[in-house]
Amino acid sequence: MADDYYSILGVDKGASSDDIKKAYRKLAIKYHPDKNPGDKSAEDKFKQINEAYSVLSDSEKRRNYDTYGSAGGGGFNGGGFNTSDFNPEDIFNSFFEGFGSGFGGFGGGSTRSKSGRSGENLKIKVKVTLEDIAAGVTKKIKLSRYKKCGKCNGSGAKSSDSIVKCSKCNGTGYVTNYVKTFLGHMTSKTVCPDCSGSGKIIKDKCNFCGGEGRVYTDEIIEVKIPEGISEDMEFIMRGYGNASSYGGPNGDLYIGIIEEKSNVFKRDGLDIYTHVDISFIDAVFGLDIEVPTLYGKVKIKIQPGTQSGKLLRLSGKGLKDVNGHQYGNQYIFVQVYTPTNLSADEKKILMSLSSSDNFKPKNVNTSSKSFFEKIKNIFS
Repeated sequence: MADDYYSILGVDKGASSDDIKKAYRKLAIKYHPDKNPGDKSAEDKFKQINEAYSVLSDSEKRRNYDTYGSAGGGGFNGGGFNTSDFNPEDIFNSFFEGFGSGFGGFGGGSTRSKSGRSGENLKIKVKVTLEDIAAGVTKKIKLSRYKKCGKCNGSGAKSSDSIVKCSKCNGTGYVTNYVKTFLGHMTSKTVCPDCSGSGKIIKDKCNFCGGEGRVYTDEIIEVKIPEGISEDMEFIMRGYGNASSYGGPNGDLYIGIIEEKSNVFKRDGLDIYTHVDISFIDAVFGLDIEVPTLYGKVKIKIQPGTQSGKLLRLSGKGLKDVNGHQYGNQYIFVQVYTPTNLSADEKKILMSLSSSDNFKPKNVNTSSKSFFEKIKNIFS
């Protein structure tokens, strides 16, 4: 029936080529043998959707199929589609070229290489301070992972003589399956079940790793923290994931951070906020004072008559943009301390000044309301 291929991909007969591609990609990922190991029904479905796509993605074959019910121009045995050479895996890999290094991003993101599957990716979190993020420090952390067995050098064999070519796949790592359909014979390649894709069979296993080619161990590694990184980001250390048990490359290590709370600094993107308390007298006469920054202490000048709530800016003393060379700023929130326990003499002195115009409150606009509210929220 002319609608069979369309129903297999779940599209209408009038579907565009883009719709057919999208439907194929979704189904190919869902039913790929690597994602459904040992599932015969998924394997059969994978062959069906690749067969359907091989016809419907080709304008001439599709036109013949819609007209005659087959990909050829004269019925089922027409000459437009040689099913004996059809390979679903080749279609799949060709279609997904450019989307990453092959299939196998499921379950740890392992990928297939000529020498076998890669090891699993790992994820860890590292605690860092704002000072660490500003400086881009190197942290030493303990990492538990599979590493290549040192005794057999990752081969899994007791000796080199213990490794022989897999007879089932003839050392290729794949086996070819032949399926007879109404269009003819189809072939498909799947990972060899005997050697798990390595192309080799181990007669005598390494007595240290049990033939797996890797051992689980703890080690101390150095992790360079990128300047300006934040908790919504992660970075990768290539090859620091698990070693492969199939002779392939190591997986990767994905590192996220946990930003420890600071009692001194508050972060808002690349900008840093802190506050300083000064006395009423210092606010009146002004002073030079040292304030902390992420890069050490700096001396700033508090101008005479500074009001409580005044914001001072230290340009470029914030965090570096992790993707560039731009730096944020540091803002210093000045808070004037009001004494609460005064002696009788102190009260008398202040009372004598209370009638002076210089001590009467004036409408001083220290910052915009929205910005002041933002600072209040940061320090609340």
